[in-house]
Amino acid sequence: MANYIERRTFNIMGMFDGLEDYLNTGDPVVREWFLVKSNFWPIFLCGMYLLTIKVIGPSFMRDRKPFELRKTMIVYNLFLVATYASCVSIVIYGMSKTDPIALCNNTTVRKEDYTYIMAACGWVIYLLKYIEFLDTFFFVLRKKDKLITNLHVIHHASLPLCGWIFFRTERSGFQAYPIIINSIIHIVMYSYYGLAAMGPSVRKYLWWKRYLTIAQMIQFILIILFVTVVMPLTGCSAAKSSIYINVTAAALFFVLFYNFYKHSFTPKKLENEKCNGASKKIENGSTYQNGHSNGEVSTNSQSKVKCN
Repeated sequence: MANYIERRTFNIMGMFDGLEDYLNTGDPVVREWFLVKSNFWPIFLCGMYLLTIKVIGPSFMRDRKPFELRKTMIVYNLFLVATYASCVSIVIYGMSKTDPIALCNNTTVRKEDYTYIMAACGWVIYLLKYIEFLDTFFFVLRKKDKLITNLHVIHHASLPLCGWIFFRTERSGFQAYPIIINSIIHIVMYSYYGLAAMGPSVRKYLWWKRYLTIAQMIQFILIILFVTVVMPLTGCSAAKSSIYINVTAAALFFVLFYNFYKHSFTPKKLENEKCNGASKKIENGSTYQNGHSNGEVSTNSQSKVKCN
């Protein structure tokens, strides 16, 4: 029995040793960078994110009024847009100066060429995933708990860990393509959030939220096609962890975003939002239904909004 326990313990430790060895198969330069080298901080920060939004934040806000944070959110979103746009521009320029075949094969990041600059931009984008925890913190501080969906939490909690594994295990530059696709979507997304934070005078022109969600779903399809079709056809090499993470994460997020789209942009949902918006505009609070099947929200100023 004692021998069995000893063998079992040895096998478990050997498994962790094998995992540690695999996490050290990436580029030796990149593996030493901040929040890449450590096996502790990425997992700890993602754990603290979940603890903060589920326990610490709601407890802190329980007896407090919601914060407005409008100016803070405008600056925050503009910062993300500018950073993503800068990194994507630099990566695309670097790719134009680098042999595409070299990007698809195992290579070494060197300070004297564009591989280092491109890897550094990818690393900055990776760091942004931790900064984006503020998305949820702002919801908590503003008491917008209904906006903290499973999609939102899974997205923010998992992407830093995916990026950490990428940088610890990947030596091929093929990952630049999914990063560019995802970053372009984030540029559009945070542009939308930044404009929405400017208030009702701007928000009324933001009719394209539905199409932003469609674009987010399209990006996941493109990433899956790139990893499973384009990359093999071009002979690109990649770490198995990169392929598994890309396909699994893209498929999972496609399902989650599709579910969000289905429940948020149905005709009935959109009409209900119009009705609710009209009701909030009533100055004296007198709202009544006219009894017809299509429904109307009327005010004493005789203005009417039909709610089919």
